[in-house]
Amino acid sequence: MRWRRGGGTGLAPGTRWGVVLVLAAGLLLSGCRRESPLRAATSAEVRHGRGLFQRGQSPQGSPLTGFLGPERVELEGAVAACARCHGPSGRGSREGGVEVPDITPGSLEHSRAVGLEDIEDRARPAYTRATLLRAITEGRSASGRPLGVAMPRYALTEADADALLGYLQTLDAAPDPGLSATTLTVGAALPLKGPLAPVGQEVQAVVRAVFADVNARGGIFRRRLELVVEDDAALYATAASSAGADATARLLERDVFALVASLRPARLASDARLEQEGAPLVLPLPLEPGPPPDEGPVFFLYPEPSALARIAVQHLASTEGPRLRRQPLAVVHPEDAAGRAWWEAVRAEAGRRELATPLDWGPALEETETEPGPAPFAVLYTGTSEGLASLTKTLAARALKVPVFAPAALADPRRPELTGGQVFFLSPMGLGEHAPDLEALTVFMDRHGLKPGHTAFQLGAYAAARVFVEAVTRAGADLTRAGLQQQLESLRDFDTGVSPPVSFGVNRRVGVQGAQLATLEATTGRLRAASDWIPLSP
Repeated sequence: MRWRRGGGTGLAPGTRWGVVLVLAAGLLLSGCRRESPLRAATSAEVRHGRGLFQRGQSPQGSPLTGFLGPERVELEGAVAACARCHGPSGRGSREGGVEVPDITPGSLEHSRAVGLEDIEDRARPAYTRATLLRAITEGRSASGRPLGVAMPRYALTEADADALLGYLQTLDAAPDPGLSATTLTVGAALPLKGPLAPVGQEVQAVVRAVFADVNARGGIFRRRLELVVEDDAALYATAASSAGADATARLLERDVFALVASLRPARLASDARLEQEGAPLVLPLPLEPGPPPDEGPVFFLYPEPSALARIAVQHLASTEGPRLRRQPLAVVHPEDAAGRAWWEAVRAEAGRRELATPLDWGPALEETETEPGPAPFAVLYTGTSEGLASLTKTLAARALKVPVFAPAALADPRRPELTGGQVFFLSPMGLGEHAPDLEALTVFMDRHGLKPGHTAFQLGAYAAARVFVEAVTRAGADLTRAGLQQQLESLRDFDTGVSPPVSFGVNRRVGVQGAQLATLEATTGRLRAASDWIPLSP
């Protein structure tokens, strides 16, 4: 463009004004241009973002990290999860007297005016992707105002940022797997073939019957409970620890919301998958002993055998402490993981209470060369019912008249050696005045045409279904996996109808923490309470 003398442009007046208007319009449009809409998140990004939001963990197990306040106190993992304050649905809450805002799309995508009740100016424009990311990482609102100190400033990789922002778009729109407006799909991994098939079929029938009663009353917040069962017989045809043998992964691939009453060892390789998906497993029925985790998505009903060993030592220390400082306990156990855990529990508990060092008699008393000195005050045994009966015979042959303590699972009425009162069984199931009233269960079983079979597993399945229904009901209509886990963690003294009261916690994944001593009656073949309830001390 060539300029003329006098400041002209060489353009006709009408043309000059047209150029000015076009430039002005361009400037106005550039100043008002909205950010392009966010692209739809992929299913993998939604799963990734859900883990960060709900559990503070990526699918690969990397924890979400945030920094709180000017001191930049580091928060990590579940403590840093957005859902802890904003709620599993993102609709906000009041946390410690602080109002936590609604961060669902319907709220963030609209501007906010000053409310009449507002003490300070909290007006802001609608959030864009850039301003939302700034709020999450720098703690500044869409208007540029600093957010409160209770809002962590998160450290996000680019992939984490994309996933979290993508998931935030789906709040209120994309429910967790297995959840719809009318149904809630729950899974159970049970053996349906092979020698354990009768147990699997009985457990399945009990859970279905409990769900049928709930559905007959209209479901839970108008959602019908649907049970999906995958056959886990392959798990017991090979080594229990073989990778990929169990059916839990197949259930998760079928998009179940949670699992309930699965028959399984205490721990499986697929537990890592449950953790990644954030899918709770409510009261599995362990076939093999093992220490349960203190946190995570798996919630157990009864303590493992090594916890029963601790209860026995605690009880003996409280009643016979002075003698046990001079006279040791003896431990008989198999040389496997469960047996070593039993021995370590006795040894550690005795040391904690400053008792005499226990004697490790190993797998069998017959093979043990006892050292000269006082006889043990008592023997703590774990193993098999046959081994326990053999132990009592050996003690009698050696003229050792000492009590024997063992898990109640070994109480076999077919072995008369266990009924003479020398053996005390540790039962967490509640006996005597602590026994649950089973009248309601009897009515339930009769109504559904269920016959007594493998009673312990039927009772466990009933308790699992009852706990699941209670926690889902407490979680409310805006149900999420994380919300279910939070309700399980807050369950206190819940009456399952078939067990002592159940309580969980943030770092407590065993519902019943205690036991009673019991003896086995020769005439009835039943356990009779020999002590009051003994709580498990930390």
